[in-house]
This record gives sequence, C-alpha cells and structure tokens, in this order.
Amino acid sequence: MITRRHAIFLTITMAMISTAMTACEGQDTTTQPAIVLVAFGTSVPEARRTFDYIDAAARVRYPDHDIRWAFTSEFIRKKLAKQGIHTMSLDDVIATLRTEGIDSAVFQSLHIAPGQEYREISAVDTTGMTIAVGDALLTSDQDIADTISAIEPHINSEAEVVVVAHGNEHHPELNAQILGFAAAIEAEYTNVSVCSVEGQPGSDRLAQVRLRTAEGRPVIFIPLMIVAGDHIINDVMGNEPDSWRVRVNAPDAACTPSLGYNDAILDIYFRHIDHAMDQLTD
Repeated sequence: MITRRHAIFLTITMAMISTAMTACEGQDTTTQPAIVLVAFGTSVPEARRTFDYIDAAARVRYPDHDIRWAFTSEFIRKKLAKQGIHTMSLDDVIATLRTEGIDSAVFQSLHIAPGQEYREISAVDTTGMTIAVGDALLTSDQDIADTISAIEPHINSEAEVVVVAHGNEHHPELNAQILGFAAAIEAEYTNVSVCSVEGQPGSDRLAQVRLRTAEGRPVIFIPLMIVAGDHIINDVMGNEPDSWRVRVNAPDAACTPSLGYNDAILDIYFRHIDHAMDQLTD
C-alpha cells in the first residue's frame, strides 16, 4: 500500500531537494511570496533526510511558491561546511532573495517552542522587504492540543512512554511552552512522562519510569524534536551508562521517528504558514 509519505516522496526528485537546500541562485522568481523554512539544523546524515521529507511535503502543499532553507545554528553550518555541505543562514537567504528581486517572504520556524532560536528570526535585518514569521510548533494552547493528537498513535497503553524534549538550561523562561505541553499530556495519559535533555522539566521522572519498567513494561521514546540527531542517538538511545535507555533499564526500548516525519505535525506548521501568508495580504 502506498502511504501518504511514499506518495510525497514520489512527487519530487533528490535533485530538486538539493537545489532547495542550497538555495541556488538563478532560480526563477515568482510573484508569490517565498517560503523560507528555518530550522536549527543537524550534522547527522540520517537526521538530515528528515529535511528532505519536509521539503517534499512543503512543495506539494505550496507548488506556486519558492521554497528556501535556512539553518540558525552557526556551529552546525560550520561543521557541515567542513564536510563540503553548503547551507545558508537566514541572513544569507535574505541576501539571495534581494539579489533575485524577491521582496516578500514567510519565514517559517521549524523550532518546537518559541525560544531563543525562534526570537532570532525576528531580529534579522529585512529592510525593504515584506516579511511575516510563522509560529513555532508549540505556540498556542491549540498547538499543544494538536501536537498531542499528532503523537497519540505512538502512545501504547501497555508501555511507558517518554516524550523527549530539548529544553533550555540558560533561559528557563523559554521552557514555558514545553512545560505547558507536559502538563497537558501527562494529565491525559498516566503512562506518559515528558523529560528534557536540558533545562526544565529535566529528566528526574526517568526514575519513576524505571520503577515501572522493573515490572516488565517496555518503554517507548517519542522525540519532541524535528530531527532525531545526536541527542536521540546518544543521550537517549545510546549505550553509555547515563543514556536514558540504560537509565530506565527496560526489558524493551524503542524510539519513534522524529516529528519531521509526522504528517499531522507538518500540517500544524503548514497552518502557521497559511496564517503568516494572510498577514502579508492584510
């Protein structure tokens, strides 16, 4: 059976994706606003394929719009450059758009919460351009409810479920939406715990999960992250004594795909793009 995911992949070639990720100059301009997908970035090859999937889905949803990409992490961009992989900052993309005569765009954040990286999107110089910024995933109460609905298929009542957030240890106030999400989903599901790699809510609840896995219950980790990069591969599913998988000591532990592969999550981001598009025409 051909799933929606497979159908989307069949609609676009890898050459088109490569062009989008590098934002090649000389691309035909359009009268429609450009859509710039803004992500933190990742240097993990397997995780980078998630961006290919998102790119393909965006091109199906917005066939008349020019799709560009920007990575907000300078560290990731430099690391990729050493590997011969060219990526752009948001400033780079803006400069390219100006060169090509495109003066209207939606900057769509692919961040989970409206935190530090998200705030930097609005701080870039867009003088002379008409810009709207699409919300991060967990911006409103409706977003939180929709995100819970999107990951519900992965919540198995026979297992302990740990939702893995990133969190921010330097700016505690930026964890508010993650904590709101945690309160909402933990109130609805008694077998779900939300933990974070950094900042709040932290990983203390893994001790409670370990007590229940001692009864033979398996554990399912659900990344509250667009890509399953180093944090998931090593901090959560690694073999070191301090990895979450080892800490919970479950007889069976599995990790679901990252949110970037979840079509219902992408629909939330696309709704944010649609809203930002409306702001451009108001």
